Order: sequence, then structure tokens, then C-alpha cells
Amino acid sequence: MTDYNIYCFALMITTAISAVAGIWCLRMNPANLNFWEKMPREKVSGTILAFLALLWCVPHAVPIVWPWMLPLLYPMVFIFTVLGCLYLDYIFSRALGGILILGAIYLLHESFTFHTPAAWVLAVSCWIVAIAGLFISAKPYLLRDFIRLIAKNKMWKAVPAAFLLFLAVYSLIAGIIHLTRG
Repeated sequence: MTDYNIYCFALMITTAISAVAGIWCLRMNPANLNFWEKMPREKVSGTILAFLALLWCVPHAVPIVWPWMLPLLYPMVFIFTVLGCLYLDYIFSRALGGILILGAIYLLHESFTFHTPAAWVLAVSCWIVAIAGLFISAKPYLLRDFIRLIAKNKMWKAVPAAFLLFLAVYSLIAGIIHLTRG
């Protein structure tokens, strides 16, 4: 599988995740708030996301760690996942923020590498997603507060839903263009 194919696949995954998240925003209401406001503190799904985020960080860490640390990187993923599960509060929020940052950086970099049409649109969207990831990682309770806001306020529900659905449509179109270029 080439880097180009991985980028096309990432655009399609971005389409699916953005569409699901946009629809989720639109469907959020006070009736299902009790279920969803517990999600930022969810241990099991947060641990899985944290494991994936840490695993994604290993290739980025290879060039900057000392040579003696290289064989320890993958074992440290398991160790820090367990430690995070045991000692971190709001682990789902922190892991989601990390995934958002890593995903935005990847899409931003590859959009210019593979000359995505109207790459500036994806760049601005990636900056918005990365900034949201930074906020969620730095202050993980903000995800819970955001869930409460979108459940109770129509404007707070409409703006993120519109952004996410726009990102889904753009990613789909960009992915199709890249797939037809081959």
C-alpha cells in the first residue's frame, strides 16, 4: 500500500467520521444527555483510543529519541496505556484530543504533498480540528461542557454540525478526485 493510497483511505475515513459526528451533533438533545455526558470519562473506550494515539506517536518519536530508547518505544506504549487507564481522569477526552491533533496534522501535511484541490479549505478545517483537539486535551472537561451545550442550545448544535458535515462533503469530493487520478 502506497502513501497515496493511505491518504485516499484517510480522506474516506475522515468523511465517515465527520458525517457521523455531524449527525450526532444534530441528534443530541436533553433526553439523551445523561448517556453522552458520561463519555468524556469513559475508561474502556478511552483506553482503546489512548492506545491507538500512543501507537500513532511511535513513528513520530523515532527521529527524536536517543538510539538506546528505540527498542523501548513499543513497550512504552503498553506501559503508558495501562498507567493512563489507572491514573488519568477524563481519559477518553484526552485521547480524543490526541487523535484529533494527529489526524489533522496528517491530513494537512499530505494534502500539500499530494496536491489536493483547494487544499487551503482542508488546511483551515484541519487547523480548526487541531485547535479543538488542543482544547480538549488541555482541559478535558470542556468536552463534557460542549456536549451539554449542544444538547441545550440550537446555535451550538448547528455550527459544529454544519462544520463537520462540510468537512465530510469536502473530504469525500477530495477523496474521489484523488482516487480517479490514481
